[in-house]
Amino acid sequence: MTDDYAALSHTYLRAGIPCHTPDGLTPMVHANDPAIRVMTDFREVTPVTIEPGMNISAALGKMRAAGVRLLLVPDSEDNIIGIITATDIQGERPLKLAQDLGVSHHDIHVDMLMTPLDEVMAMDMVTVRNARVGHIINTLRKLERHHLLVVEGNRASDEQIIRGLFSTSNVSKLMGQDVSDPVYAAHSLAEVSHELG
Repeated sequence: MTDDYAALSHTYLRAGIPCHTPDGLTPMVHANDPAIRVMTDFREVTPVTIEPGMNISAALGKMRAAGVRLLLVPDSEDNIIGIITATDIQGERPLKLAQDLGVSHHDIHVDMLMTPLDEVMAMDMVTVRNARVGHIINTLRKLERHHLLVVEGNRASDEQIIRGLFSTSNVSKLMGQDVSDPVYAAHSLAEVSHELG
């Protein structure tokens, strides 16, 4: 099949050329910016999911391919029943579980390690709309979490839907520094308090 496609013309680059970015430059995010700027909005970005019966090696491979550290776990009707993180897979839990069950690492499935959705902490979109980036950083630190789901409620039906996600890695990337550092987090809270006070 590759013989059906001719190699395209190509060129060598010279050092020191610029790179396109949206609107000419990538805007840095600051602690006092609206929190929505660092939220992964599932209305704009498709969430990455993994079936509950998949083994955890496949889940880790999917995370690496997608560049994420958390997967949503849907049921057969595409309703989310849990989450699994890279920490869940790469930590001691799978080794202990395999030992306790007398099975190989390959036999550990997502549903055996995932956190059920009713045990997952989340923020309401109403709170997010009024929050600043610094609030998100310090909430993640206080809860000792790397991820925090955002839910949106339907007032008419009183039902919730997962709207998005905050992650320390994404916030760090957008701010240009590691926000999981305790010194930085303390500074950002002081900055937000000063700006809002």
